[in-house]
Amino acid sequence: MKNLIAVILLFVLVSFTQRTRRVEQIIEIEQIPIELIKIEVEEPEDLLVRAIIRVESSDNDSAYCAVEDAVGCLQIRRVMVREVNRILKKQKKSKRYKLKDRWNRKESIEMFNIYIEYYKLKTPEDIARSWNGGPRGKLKKATISYWNKVKTELGIC
Repeated sequence: MKNLIAVILLFVLVSFTQRTRRVEQIIEIEQIPIELIKIEVEEPEDLLVRAIIRVESSDNDSAYCAVEDAVGCLQIRRVMVREVNRILKKQKKSKRYKLKDRWNRKESIEMFNIYIEYYKLKTPEDIARSWNGGPRGKLKKATISYWNKVKTELGIC
């Protein structure tokens, strides 16, 4: 029971801490010895990316949809790799992605972030719907059901 209370108190403390990667807090509750507890706290953007990954691939880095040639955890198509490379070229950056990078979670998330930042997408809804339907995806009726799936994954139905 005491451990449960400690976890609840930690959860409350962490929920009030914004944009912190690690939270270290010493907790003393009745007879519980003083412990140093480290908790990973995700930024809101991280939670959104994780929700989109669950919707896209059920968290599977090896996911492949042959019909669309969509690959990896974020189900990235060839056209997205070309778009991200176009953005990087326009920004005069030397980095370029290859089709095989779609299989790599880190590289996929980097492409996702480049796309989101370039189109100045701010809200979780705009980000999710534009990821699903292109730069104007946030305006398309067809992306509403996708956003509903992402909201379910985020637990904000």
